[in-house]
Amino acid sequence: MLKGLLRSQEDKLKEKVEECMSEGLKALGEKFYNKAMIEFDKAMDLDRNNVYPRIKAELDAAASSGQLDAALSLGMNLIKDNNQDFELANKLGNYARELGNFKQAEGLYKMALKVNKNFPQAFYNLAATMARVDKYDDAAMSSITVFDGIEDFIYPDFVGGGTGFIENLCQNLADSLGAARASRLNELKILKEQKDQAGHSVEASELQFEIRKINDMPKGVQPEDVIAEFQKRADVDAGHKKDHLYNMGIYALQNRKLEVADQCFGQLSVSDFEYLEVLKAILTFKKGDQDAAIKHLENLLGENEFNRIYNVNLGLFYRFQGKKFLAAKYLIKTASLLEKSGGIYSMKELVRQAHAAYDEGQFKKALNFYQIASTEIPDARLWERLGTLYAQMKKYDDAVAAFRKLQEMEPDSETGFLKLKEIHDYYFAMGKQLLDDRKFKPASDYFRKALGVLRLPETVKTAAIVYGQLKQSDLEEELLDEYQKLMQIEKEKGQEVERQNIIREAKTFMAQKNYLKAASSLESALRMKVDKNVFLQLAGIYKGLKKTEELHALVGRWEKMVEHEEKMKQYEKDKERQQKE
Repeated sequence: MLKGLLRSQEDKLKEKVEECMSEGLKALGEKFYNKAMIEFDKAMDLDRNNVYPRIKAELDAAASSGQLDAALSLGMNLIKDNNQDFELANKLGNYARELGNFKQAEGLYKMALKVNKNFPQAFYNLAATMARVDKYDDAAMSSITVFDGIEDFIYPDFVGGGTGFIENLCQNLADSLGAARASRLNELKILKEQKDQAGHSVEASELQFEIRKINDMPKGVQPEDVIAEFQKRADVDAGHKKDHLYNMGIYALQNRKLEVADQCFGQLSVSDFEYLEVLKAILTFKKGDQDAAIKHLENLLGENEFNRIYNVNLGLFYRFQGKKFLAAKYLIKTASLLEKSGGIYSMKELVRQAHAAYDEGQFKKALNFYQIASTEIPDARLWERLGTLYAQMKKYDDAVAAFRKLQEMEPDSETGFLKLKEIHDYYFAMGKQLLDDRKFKPASDYFRKALGVLRLPETVKTAAIVYGQLKQSDLEEELLDEYQKLMQIEKEKGQEVERQNIIREAKTFMAQKNYLKAASSLESALRMKVDKNVFLQLAGIYKGLKKTEELHALVGRWEKMVEHEEKMKQYEKDKERQQKE
């Protein structure tokens, strides 16, 4: 009897567990995640040993099928029950990050590190999360290995140097210094022989000492020689003096000639050199004021978060300070940015290469670089080139988006409108040809695309004809109404142009002191539109000419015009409200 009672209790427990699991999975499938968690909690309380592995299996299945919301919900149940599972916490952090829940992801990675502070995946995942870089686990860890061998900092390029600039300069210096040394040694040897033959032993000894001194000098080019060469160039090439000083400053900084670097940078301005401030920050760091240097770079990054030179050097600053996490954060971000730009640090250089590729017909390369640059630099020309390339590739939706961005950046420019009109006209021409061939359904598709680009009166009217042929009377009527409104707008625009011309004409008459003709022109302008400025100018003329009757008549007409306009505005509002109801 006791066994039967126990079996009965076990069966009831299993039934209750299955009921909770079933309800939880149902809620999960319907995306009621809070309800699902409540049901799974109940199941865990009833039979943790059997329920835990079942939920874990459901989690893995959900993650494999891309249902990350469900996987995360299931995982949070498990992690609440076992907060020591650092690998699970890391996995859930990845799911949260993929879903854009960065704060939750940070909390989960920190949970994993609290349990196991030496768990590298969670460490680098947390750094990648804070850098907003889409890299996970081993990929996040390996992304910054490119910076492993760096013992100094990353410097901007020398001006006008190109590849191997310093190497070539040093080689040229070595040749010239070597030749000068050999010539001087030869000269001293000849003089010494002459002194020896003449029996002037003291003078010969002095010459031998000078020969030994030259032979004992370090072989090869020294940093002081390169700095002297830069100074020489700055002195003789006044037109490029700043460039030579900039190059001298970079070289001096690289070789820890800090006073020389300080003097060079002090003679330059940011308006001349894009990366002068980051060089000053490196100089400050090397002088020993590391916190000030870090603050300097953080301020620069606040102005441009995508600057690769700023990011990499801030990461290196933290690395040299022994702040491993902050170093990882900024180096992971730099690695991601460099991956996008093909290893190019300077956006200016990237744009230059993009323009060059475009001009040379290398459109695929140009498109890639423009796509990168347009997300980081607010430059309308980039969007124009990007849209043009998309249009050439017949990616018209992308082209339209690019040209709309161009319009946002340059609202007063006609370029964006004209570029959009080219795409509109292509769709319109295709639709018109199909309409002429009485292929109404495909024609409607092209007119729909054309109207998605620009809603021009002729396009709206022709599209209405197509929908009429397709017996879609609702769309036909809607488009015909829109056509009437567009034509009214066009008419009003034409009238406004005419009115402004009349007002300009009145101003010319006023300047000529021909007040009667000015008044006549202003009367015409006022009849076309209720305009307070025109009314006031006209009233001023009548008052100045002492035309009292005309002034009273004008005031009376003005009051009626304003009253009528208010009534019309109210009518339009009431009509619009009724249509919405």
